[in-house]
Amino acid sequence: MSVFTDLDMLYDYEKDAAAAAMGYMTLATRAHSSGIRERYLKLANEATDAHSKVSKLITKAGGIA
Repeated sequence: MSVFTDLDMLYDYEKDAAAAAMGYMTLATRAHSSGIRERYLKLANEATDAHSKVSKLITKAGGIA
C-alpha cells in the first residue's frame, strides 16, 4: 500500500488544475457561441486561480512549484 504525503496530494491537485485550465481554454477557442465561450473562459480563470493558490501552498510546504 502506498503512503501519500500532503505534498504529494498538492502536486497532484496542481497538475489537475493546470490541465483543467488548459482544457477549458481550448474549449473556449472552439466554441462558436459567445455565451458558451464566456463560460469556458470563466472556468479557465477559476482553474488558473486554483492553480495559483495550490502553488503557493506547495511552496509553503517546502516543495517546488
